[in-house]
Amino acid sequence: MNDSPYVSPLESFPQLAVARGWTWRRLLVLAVLAALVVMWGWIYLFAPRDNPDRFQSTQFAQAAEPLCAAAQEAIDAFPVAHTITSPQERAVYVREGTEITARLIEDLRALMPLVTDAQDRETLNLWFEDWEQGYLVDRWAHVDRLENATADTPDRELAFLVQERIPGGFYTRRIDGLANVNDMPSCRVPGDI
Repeated sequence: MNDSPYVSPLESFPQLAVARGWTWRRLLVLAVLAALVVMWGWIYLFAPRDNPDRFQSTQFAQAAEPLCAAAQEAIDAFPVAHTITSPQERAVYVREGTEITARLIEDLRALMPLVTDAQDRETLNLWFEDWEQGYLVDRWAHVDRLENATADTPDRELAFLVQERIPGGFYTRRIDGLANVNDMPSCRVPGDI
């Protein structure tokens, strides 16, 4: 027998005794941890890393980037929006930026003969569709709202609105995503509006 005056709480309260051995909770925690290790190991070591938007050939991207950079530079030269005093004055710059962007898309389409892979052509056609049927349409609508604004037009009606063409995503993300994946940073949507 122990002559020590100290009495362990576990001796006084047997219900507090720590369970020893393999309980179902410990097995569950161990199984979850093992599953996480296996999942992240597979993702890190074996998961495919190919992006479906990456072009097979870099010819289009290399030819497109300088065209986009020149267009972006022209648009970036416009006055900053907060320095403009009226919607009509803002409309002048948005119209000019829209015309530059429309010409850029025409110039980029002229580079399509550089694309020989069928999947790349299909991907680019969808990208151009987002530019032409999404972004340019929305820019022209914005120009129209600015040009027709009156002194009583609320600011919220003068905002640039982006349509959601496909459920679950805006076309601007797709445009920017393809440009980023293919190392064409200047071919993202202009930041003027």
